[in-house]
Amino acid sequence: MPFHVIIGHGATARATAELLTGAGDEVRMISRSGAGPEHPLIERVALDANDADELTGLAEGATTLMNCAMPAYHTWPQTVPPLFGSVLSAAERTGAVYVMLGNLYAYGPVDEPLTEEHPLAATGPKGKVRARMWEEAKAAHDEGRVRVTEVRAGQFIGPGAFSIFTTMIVPKVLTGRLALARRPRHPARLHVDR
Repeated sequence: MPFHVIIGHGATARATAELLTGAGDEVRMISRSGAGPEHPLIERVALDANDADELTGLAEGATTLMNCAMPAYHTWPQTVPPLFGSVLSAAERTGAVYVMLGNLYAYGPVDEPLTEEHPLAATGPKGKVRARMWEEAKAAHDEGRVRVTEVRAGQFIGPGAFSIFTTMIVPKVLTGRLALARRPRHPARLHVDR
């Protein structure tokens, strides 16, 4: 029976665990709090995933190691590199396939629809760190040290997901109201640091 390790306990981690257990696979969910859905095929473990040695021990025998964890948004430049480095290290040591949950920040600003062929050209610190984490993992993949892929989502939707879409659009749609995107009154005041 396949065995997977999921780091994190947010909406995406939970949905992934439920999909895998629905297929009969075993899942070990790792988070600092040890939270996660209760299911006979899910083992919840409290661990700070920055501890590469402990994480490696818990990932031994796993088919996949999925990083769905994300530190507080404002701390990404400082906290993402050690976390992602620890997960990459555990994947290399165990031979598990490393699956990174990503977003579109690494692409930076564009004036056209994004495709995966776009360069990672982030201009802000959060986007730059996301691009660097992918580039480091991809380099390890290219060198044959680990098999890695990244799933990049523009929005996270579904039960428990938190995004601009789920907080601003979904409530209006569910009550039958029109949901419109509006330009800010003072565009110069709008700044998103990605």
